[in-house]
Amino acid sequence: MEYQNPRIAPYAKAATKLLQGPVFEDQEELWSETNKYRAELTQYFENIAIELVIDNRDGYAYLRQIPLDDLGTTIGLIRRIPLTYELTLVCVLLREWLMEFELNDTETTNLYITPKEFRDRLEMFFKEKANELKFIKELNRHLESCEKMGFLKLVHKEQTNPDEYRYEVKRIIKARITNEELTRFKIQLEDEFKSF
Repeated sequence: MEYQNPRIAPYAKAATKLLQGPVFEDQEELWSETNKYRAELTQYFENIAIELVIDNRDGYAYLRQIPLDDLGTTIGLIRRIPLTYELTLVCVLLREWLMEFELNDTETTNLYITPKEFRDRLEMFFKEKANELKFIKELNRHLESCEKMGFLKLVHKEQTNPDEYRYEVKRIIKARITNEELTRFKIQLEDEFKSF
């Protein structure tokens, strides 16, 4: 996009959006601008110790801080939000579900889930019904948190029944939880949920 003021970079809108969070390919104008000015954006962000990550295969772009030293110190521009135990469980289960979907479903492009389907997958983690009921009561809040982080996108809101809300699982979750982390988290969660 060209602006009237020649001092404004043509990639200003994409840069600003990336600083606010991920950009996805279904945000067509921003996605196009991010790819068109990839080299300029990369250079711009590297000047302030930030790496631009674009995954064209899975259709997302985001910013990652570049460590300034061996201790992993960063400039602190991008806040990394630590996940609670329960939110970690939700993310791990979403990531595992996405991995199964990509391995087994060759005809459908995107994975869509409902809160009810998610609850059905949770049952194996709970021995005590009381713990399961407590977690289920908070599940919608956790799904909303995943939506804010860009891991889920609400595509259909059923007015009378929140159990039938329909979410798309965004592939950017693979950048937050890698295959190695998924395996490690699953072992840890299985051990810890025996006493949850």
